[in-house]
Amino acid sequence: MKKKLGIIQVLAILIIGIMIGAFAERGHVFGYADNTPIIPNGIYKTTKSDRWSKIKFSNNELKGSDGRRTVIVDNRYTNRTRGRLVIASLNQGNHSWSYYVAKIKEGWRVSPIINGKPDGRSSFIIYTN
Repeated sequence: MKKKLGIIQVLAILIIGIMIGAFAERGHVFGYADNTPIIPNGIYKTTKSDRWSKIKFSNNELKGSDGRRTVIVDNRYTNRTRGRLVIASLNQGNHSWSYYVAKIKEGWRVSPIINGKPDGRSSFIIYTN
């Protein structure tokens, strides 16, 4: 005797699967599929002593403590605790800078990407408020 799944059982399996998938996506179980920014909008202090001792993130702009503005090209998670930050100059021609960002207890550790690898010697911390 063959057993067949009834239409109610198929619908129940589909609904349960959709609910599990929705909660997994909402909880970022499999990472961040959307473009959730790793560093949210706000004003932050850093360990840098130069023009980035205090920085302000807005929707698509980064402003340093000296008033220089740059455009945020990419600011998103690549997995649960790490991401990337790419900024571009507004008035220096075609210049952009890439940073590897890791979420830590104090805020974010930002390391510039040099020759395709994060440079740990030049890294700095952006503190949460």
